[in-house]
Amino acid sequence: MSSNHFDDFTARLKPGQIALGLFEALPDVMFWIKDQAGEIIFANRAYAQLLQRSPEDLVGKTDESLFPPTMAKFFRSDDEKVIRSATPLHNKLEIVTRPGGGIEWRMTSKIPLFGEGDEVMGTAGVSRRLEHGEGPPLPTPHRAISKLIDQIHENLGEDIRVQTLAREAGMSVSSLERKFRQYLGTTPKRYLVRARIAAACDQLLSTTLSIGQIAASLAYQEHASFTRAFISIMHMSPKDYRVFYRT
Repeated sequence: MSSNHFDDFTARLKPGQIALGLFEALPDVMFWIKDQAGEIIFANRAYAQLLQRSPEDLVGKTDESLFPPTMAKFFRSDDEKVIRSATPLHNKLEIVTRPGGGIEWRMTSKIPLFGEGDEVMGTAGVSRRLEHGEGPPLPTPHRAISKLIDQIHENLGEDIRVQTLAREAGMSVSSLERKFRQYLGTTPKRYLVRARIAAACDQLLSTTLSIGQIAASLAYQEHASFTRAFISIMHMSPKDYRVFYRT
């Protein structure tokens, strides 16, 4: 089909049938559209269900009214970066907490939306849930690093070294880092931090362990270093996280 044929065909379609209809049919893919001010113009059912709302209830809402303040500020900064630069943000690995408890690993992408005069009118985003085994995500059909991912999640309380992972995988550190970036959009070291913080999120909501005890169980020898790592991923302190999601 030529590009002219495609343009002629889509121009005769009623707007919204293809993209919005298909995104409603994908239960593991969240899709949303926001205007330049960050207000939600459209959200599919998967996004609404994550927040335990209806899609209609999300229209007109902003991140500030749906998420903890520090987390909302971080989401908004990503939107503003996309708007300001007029360039997409692709495949960002994120950990999202469900209001009812539990966490999801997600891969998020955002694009700018242009008006007829090429001005950026807002953003659109998709966030797909990564597949889970007994906790760790397996995000690619190639499964090239699935054993290493399993190893990381099974030994979060141990001193895991990137050099050891590379050696056990039979590759150099640079090759290992290249594969992690290819499949997960991050480095092995950063992924390990995210895995530990994801485990911490579960413990904060499902146990009465102190923050210090949780930190120690995940190989953090200092409470302060655990808190810094937690804030870098979840954009709020462990204490604030526990209070917000338990109320």
